[in-house]
Amino acid sequence: MSNDLESYDTKSTYASASAEYAVAAEEFWGFISDDTVAQLGLRPGQRVLDFCCGPGPMTIRMAQRVGAAGSVEGVDILDEMLGITRRRIRERGLDQVTVRRGDIDALPPGDESYDVVNCSLGIYFARDMARSLASFWSYVRPGGTLAVTTIGRRLFEPVLPIFFEACRAERPGMGTFLPWVRTEDPDVLRTLFEEAGVTGAAITTQDTPMPLRTPESWWPIVHASGLRRLEAELDTANETRVRKACEEWIAEHGVTELNVGTVRAIAVKAEAAGGGELPQSTASGGESHGH
Repeated sequence: MSNDLESYDTKSTYASASAEYAVAAEEFWGFISDDTVAQLGLRPGQRVLDFCCGPGPMTIRMAQRVGAAGSVEGVDILDEMLGITRRRIRERGLDQVTVRRGDIDALPPGDESYDVVNCSLGIYFARDMARSLASFWSYVRPGGTLAVTTIGRRLFEPVLPIFFEACRAERPGMGTFLPWVRTEDPDVLRTLFEEAGVTGAAITTQDTPMPLRTPESWWPIVHASGLRRLEAELDTANETRVRKACEEWIAEHGVTELNVGTVRAIAVKAEAAGGGELPQSTASGGESHGH
């Protein structure tokens, strides 16, 4: 498992891409949020904690499911992302949502008070992923659910390998590490859950085609995703040639869709022996890492 996380500046990459990422989260891969919410079976009145909420695609969908009687707390490390989420929840009148800044590398122990704890497209930014997963689990009530979704293998194929090749042609030796490769293998995610003490997780994988309407549609995907970190290493002339090489290859090969693979783990915490009243305190002071 690659763990070259120090080579990837998460904060600057996603802070600069926050507005574009918010659009991409719906236009390009909003189906990931839709699929996750559908599998969680959320009910009105439930209490939800959404780590790595980014611009709020999951936060908003979960709030709509739990309704005004429920509550959703979104947490992210980037103020830029949180600002977008706050604006979006205001526009939708979702008063049951609160958001705050936080870091999944520095979570205090949870109080087992949330019905659902979710982390979509973010766990691979944690320095110690097993430790962060254990922290997530501590917020889940007995009988509650933890859901973690990551990027799977073959992301943006068949074009991504061509993009890498074009980048290295311009910048020989250029590193092309991307954080999500740390968890693209479902066996890796399964092992991390076991190391975190989270038992019985159901791991599923899915490949979903994403339309690529024109060759020119590729670059907005680069600009609005974690690939932006590689784009930032190119000067204007480099970028122009890389973009042209990708667009010409797409046109020549008639590519009209890209693969978006996901790996999802869902675990349900065993009910407490003898039942009893669940704690009601909040996870105040905790932090979470952004996309």
